[in-house]
Amino acid sequence: MTRSQSVVRYLVGTYKSPTSMLAPLWRVVPLNATTEQVLGLDLAEQRAYLENLWQFNHHPKQARSAHHDDLYGHSKGIGFLRRFNQLPCTVESRRARADLLRELNPAASRILILGDDDLLAVELAQRGFRHVTVADCDERLLERIRDETKDLATPPQIIAADFRAGFVWDGHADVIFLDPPYSVSGAEAFLQLAIAHAAPKSRIYLMINPFVVGRPFSQVITRAVHAGYHLAKQRPSFNGYPIGWFESTILRLAWRYFLGVQNAPKAPEQLYFCSDCFEFQRG
Repeated sequence: MTRSQSVVRYLVGTYKSPTSMLAPLWRVVPLNATTEQVLGLDLAEQRAYLENLWQFNHHPKQARSAHHDDLYGHSKGIGFLRRFNQLPCTVESRRARADLLRELNPAASRILILGDDDLLAVELAQRGFRHVTVADCDERLLERIRDETKDLATPPQIIAADFRAGFVWDGHADVIFLDPPYSVSGAEAFLQLAIAHAAPKSRIYLMINPFVVGRPFSQVITRAVHAGYHLAKQRPSFNGYPIGWFESTILRLAWRYFLGVQNAPKAPEQLYFCSDCFEFQRG
C-alpha cells in the first residue's frame, strides 16, 4: 500500500470511528445520505462499490449517450453536499423505466412515484398515463413537474410530502416506483410507504445501488418478503446518472488509490453513477 493510499483510507475511516479526533469535524459537513452511507461502509464494501462503478463506466455495453433533453440537465451543486441528494438519471434511463409499463393500459393503471428528481411523472404523463401520483419533499422539483405537465390532457397528481413525517394519500396503486436515499433506513422507509398504498396485485420498482448499502441490503429484501412480495427480477446497472466534474474527480482518485487502476485504460470523459432496478411483485 502506498502512502497516498494509506492517507485516503485513514481519512475515510475516521468518519465512522467513534474514537477519532477528526470524526466530529467530518460530521459537521452537511453530507447527503448516500455520501454518509458510503463513508460508513467497511473497506471491503467500499472496494466492491468502486468496482461496480468502474465496470459500469468502462464496459463497452454500458456506453450511453450523455445528451439531455429539455427536462433537466446537470445539477449545479456539489454532489455530496446536495440537500436532497438529487442526481437526475439519463434520458435513456428515464425512458427505460417508463418502458417497464409498456403492457399496461395507460387509461386504467394507477401509478405512484415516491421521489422523482428523474421526472418519471412527466414521462408517463406524456405517454398518456391518466392516473399518476407523484410525491416528493422538494417543492421546486414539484413545481417543475407541475409546469412541464400543465398543458397535458391528464397531468399527474402532485403531493408535497416529507416521508420522514409520513405520507398522506387515500389511494392505492397498481405500480409504485421508489427512488429512496441510499441507506437501509431510507430504503425501508420508502418500501413501507409503498406497501401501505399498494393494490392487492401490485408491482414495486425500487431503484437503488445495493453496493452503496452494503451487506445490510438483505434487510430490505426480507421486509418486502414479509409483506407478501417476492423479488421477481433484479436488473443490474439499470439506471445511469451523469455526475459533475467534482464528483468525477473524487471517483477517479478513489479508483486510483483504492483499486490501483492508474495504469488502466483512460476513463470516459463523462462518468456515471449507477443503480439497479429491483422488481417486487405481489399476488
